[in-house]
Order: sequence, then structure tokens, then C-alpha cells
Amino acid sequence: MAGRRVVTICREGAYYVLLLAFIVGGATTRDINLLFVLAGMMIGPLLFNWRFVVQSLRRLSISRRLPERIFAGRPFRVEICGRNERRRLGSWMVVVDDCVQPDFADCESRKRDLRPNAGVVLPHVPAGGLVTAAYQVTLPHRGRYRFGPLRVSTRFPMGLVKASAKLKRFERVVVWPRLGQLAPHWLELLDSRRLGRQTAHWRQGPIDGDYYGLREWRPGDSKRWIHWRTSAKVGKLAVRQFEQQQNRDLALVLDLWQPEAPRDEDRGRVEIAVSFAATLVDELAQRGGSRVTLALAARQCGVWSSGASALFAQQTLQRLALIDAASENRLAETLGELMAEIPLGTQVVVISTRGSQLDHIGRSDSFAGGHRRQRALGSVIWLDVRSEEVGRVFVWE
Repeated sequence: MAGRRVVTICREGAYYVLLLAFIVGGATTRDINLLFVLAGMMIGPLLFNWRFVVQSLRRLSISRRLPERIFAGRPFRVEICGRNERRRLGSWMVVVDDCVQPDFADCESRKRDLRPNAGVVLPHVPAGGLVTAAYQVTLPHRGRYRFGPLRVSTRFPMGLVKASAKLKRFERVVVWPRLGQLAPHWLELLDSRRLGRQTAHWRQGPIDGDYYGLREWRPGDSKRWIHWRTSAKVGKLAVRQFEQQQNRDLALVLDLWQPEAPRDEDRGRVEIAVSFAATLVDELAQRGGSRVTLALAARQCGVWSSGASALFAQQTLQRLALIDAASENRLAETLGELMAEIPLGTQVVVISTRGSQLDHIGRSDSFAGGHRRQRALGSVIWLDVRSEEVGRVFVWE
């Protein structure tokens, strides 16, 4: 064990030592040999407990194993592994305490000694063996967190003396935003805005959609679609019929504006907006096939575009976990950059913490003289997280 071992007397051990001192004092003042014998017998267990706990932590390595993906508000397991590198003596009742705190990378409060707030017990780590235990924790907010240090201790077998060591095992993780659920009204909202507009889409794969029935053969149908068993029964060719699918492009703009002196409800709206965007990206990645463009109008700005995939979702959730709201109005500039990159017909959805700013954006320098951008603003879906419409399309736990 790399940490420095410290041996202390427990509360029970302190009473034991006090009683031992009383016996030794009585034996000295009264010159009673039996009390000297009793004191000697009592010293033995104390020394044995001290020696045993020191040896129990010797050559005992402790490690931590974290999951790859951590979401805010969802419980997850942290595994603690104990490996005994000794060949003969095992370790019993090893207590491992862990600290889980937000990462104070730029804060003076990080220099304080953090108290353990999670832990496990390893009942027995045999010689040359590996034992694993786990504790469950739920982190309420997105952002960076720090695990560590680890504190290892044991009082076995008598509980009189305690040996402990502090291990500098630190790990930093990024907790992704809390995910909610999209209601069926979300697709209805998109479809209602797409009517009468040109939409950007492409077909997926050689077969256009999912198989859902049979029909008669028509000129131009592929021979691969023929269902020979049904054709033999009815005496004429029958082919499989597939549901037509269209993969649509979607541009998502996350507008995280808050006043310079935000209140708790302002911070709450920011978290709802981030969770809404994270849920939408995760849902699109699971379906796949479409192309997603994400634009951020916050303290961290930028525009990213990629096919809806698991990798894109992970990178996006990583960015959303660390994004901060801003009091500066950067939406017009971000939306203008987005309009210049996306193809014509891409549906633009703005998730914002405030009411619609489209009229103000249309008069800004980023859209002055741009007829194509002005026309695209007319089809933008603006979703204010304070509105009832968001409550119908998104359920936030």
C-alpha cells in the first residue's frame, strides 16, 4: 500500500488502556503480584491487535473502477477492488471510504480535506487473492466530479487498535446531462411544420423501410422481394411490401441565456433546456440515419454537424455536460453561422430559456440583406422551456 499507515487507539481501546493503567497503578502501589500478572495478560491482546492491523494493510492494493457513462440523476455502481499481494496472511474487515465531490479545479475550497461520503467493506481478502465490492451513488447535477482520495482502515480482530492509510487515488469524470423522455407530440410538431416545405432527406439502404405486408407483383419490382411460399399458394407472384421511410435533417440550436444575477428558477430553466437537447440528440442517435447539426449560443459557442450516431451522441453529451449559460446575447450570430452551413430544407429547432427572439434576429446585422436566411427564419421552431408546448413534447424527471 503506497499510502502512509497510521495506527491509532480506538475508543474501546482507550477504555481498555485506561483499565490497564488502573490495574498497573494498583499493582505498583499495593505491590500485588496477581495484578502484575493480570496486566501482563492484558498487554498481550493489545500488542497482538496492533501488530495484526499493521500487517493487514501491508502489501494490500486498493483500486477503483468507474462506469464509462454517467448520467445526472441516474444511480450507478462504483467498484472497489482489493488485491492482497501477500502469500500467507489474509486481510479481514477492511473498510474502504471514498470521497465524491464536484471538481473544484479553480476554487480554493478544493484545498480543504474532504470527508468520505461513500464506502464499502471487504470482509476477507485472501492471500494472493482479489476481492471486489461496490457502492451505489447518484450525482444530481451534470459537470465534472472528482473521486478520491481513498481511505483504507481495519480494526480486526479485537477492535482495540485501528490502522488506516490515505491513498491518493483520484479520478475525474464528466457527468452527462439528465435525460428525459420525448412525447409523441414531438413528431407531430415537426410534421406540422414540414407541410408545404421542401425537406432534406435521403433513402436508407437498398430496401426502403421496414417490411409490413404482401402485395401483388408489379412491373419494376425486384425479384428479391418475391415471397415464393405465398406465390405458390395463391398461384400468382406476391412480393413483400416495405414501409417508406425518410431520414430528415435537423438543426438544433441551444440558446442558454440568463440574466447577470440569475435566480434559482433561471438556473432551473437552463438545466431543462440542456436536458431537452441531450434527450433529443440521444433519441436521434438511437434511430440513426439522419444528419444532425448542433449550434450552441451560450458561454461556449460553436456549430457541429454529423450523422446521427452513437459517437456523435457521446461527443455532444460531453459538450452539453460542461456548457454554461451566458448573459450576453449571442443567438443572432450563432443562428447566422448555422444558416450558412445547413442545406436548404433543414428543419431548425431553437430550444431557449426565453421567449421568441426571431423578430429581433431578423433585424440584426447577421441577417441584414440575406433573403435566404430571412426566409429560413419563417420556418424556425422556437421552443421556450417555460411554455406549455414544451411540456407536451418533453417530460423532464
